[in-house]
Amino acid sequence: MPAVPWWAVFSAAALPMLLVIGWTTATVRQPPGYDPWADTVSSLSSYGMLDRQILVGCLAGLGVAHLVTAVGLRPVRSGARTLYGIGGAATILVAAVPKTDSQTPPVHGIAAVVAFVALAAWPAVATLPVPRRDRNGHRQGPPRHDRRGWAAPRRSPVDQAADRSGRHQGHGIRGEPPARARPARQAARPWVLRPAAGGAASLVMLGFGLWLALQLPDGDWAGLAERLIAGTEAVWPLVVVLTLFRRARRRPGTAPG
Repeated sequence: MPAVPWWAVFSAAALPMLLVIGWTTATVRQPPGYDPWADTVSSLSSYGMLDRQILVGCLAGLGVAHLVTAVGLRPVRSGARTLYGIGGAATILVAAVPKTDSQTPPVHGIAAVVAFVALAAWPAVATLPVPRRDRNGHRQGPPRHDRRGWAAPRRSPVDQAADRSGRHQGHGIRGEPPARARPARQAARPWVLRPAAGGAASLVMLGFGLWLALQLPDGDWAGLAERLIAGTEAVWPLVVVLTLFRRARRRPGTAPG
């Protein structure tokens, strides 16, 4: 299982820091009429707001940090990392095309939706099985069937390593570990990459996103809803990176890049 490089820890740690520092500092600089519970974070970067460059810079840095973290999440399947990187690139676009006082540019709105959805969906995608590949990196064909018609499921490198560690216990149907080996395989898989954890994280983020959609454009809690979804989407990558990084340090066979 590839290790998470040390620089990904710093980029993931910068995510919540940039977000909180950006919206807190920009809010303090606004006149008393600004309501952080009702007004969205994006409005702080709109034309006409005081020191809007503060949040524009933090949003751009947030998108870059998401991209760097996506590159560093080597143990995660490539599809989830690509989706995560799309969310980071869309965040940069949100900062590059800010809102105006009277309207929201279509590019800004589309980029914001893509960013929120991509950053909320990648934790669930990361829990999907990884397709099997040969030594040359080519995807292998459909799984082989045994005499009983059972098809061996495609397992991630983490699951395959756990299967090899429990091979001394013997197997039943070819390609399927016995019941005694399944707990070892489940324990070998990091909890942040298990369906229960990744699915729950995505559901929470998508739930906050739905609440934000219902609050826009003039809801009383639009600002709170946007801060909740943005906050959870910034904290979860840090949780995943720290979990995988600590796991690699406990295993002498993997070294950070």
